[in-house]
Amino acid sequence: MNDFSDYSKIIEEFIALFDHLIPIEQEKLDAAVKNQVTFIEDCMHKEQAAVLQLRGLEQKRESEQKRLGMEGYTFRQILEHAPEEAVVLLSPLFDQLAERVRSFRSVSDSARDIIEVNLHVIQSALAAENSGGNTYSASGRKEDNTKKKNHFTSRSV
Repeated sequence: MNDFSDYSKIIEEFIALFDHLIPIEQEKLDAAVKNQVTFIEDCMHKEQAAVLQLRGLEQKRESEQKRLGMEGYTFRQILEHAPEEAVVLLSPLFDQLAERVRSFRSVSDSARDIIEVNLHVIQSALAAENSGGNTYSASGRKEDNTKKKNHFTSRSV
């Protein structure tokens, strides 16, 4: 029988990482609502560090699943093929992880929406201020905005 204790520890690490990420994402959402750009940038730096941790955990998870003979399996498939004692151990962990991921996505989607709205407001203010209809691109090129219409969702943060 395969030992799933190491695998369960990896899932617990994922849960802990999302427990760390959710407040950062909430802080980013709060900063976006208050138009505090520097706080948003700080949150994004913290998120970048967490993404590196996430990649490392993902590699550990894949390696452990390979060791268990379940390479490429989804969590549901693991539960279908694992022995009963592993299912008892892993099922609540998978549920906790799924809940954390849902919470993270919810807050993250809200933050992204607020940031997109803020960008639209800024873009509209710049367009109204610019009576000549010209702005500059990120590369410093002069652009004629009288001919093109940008929708705020065409920009990424």
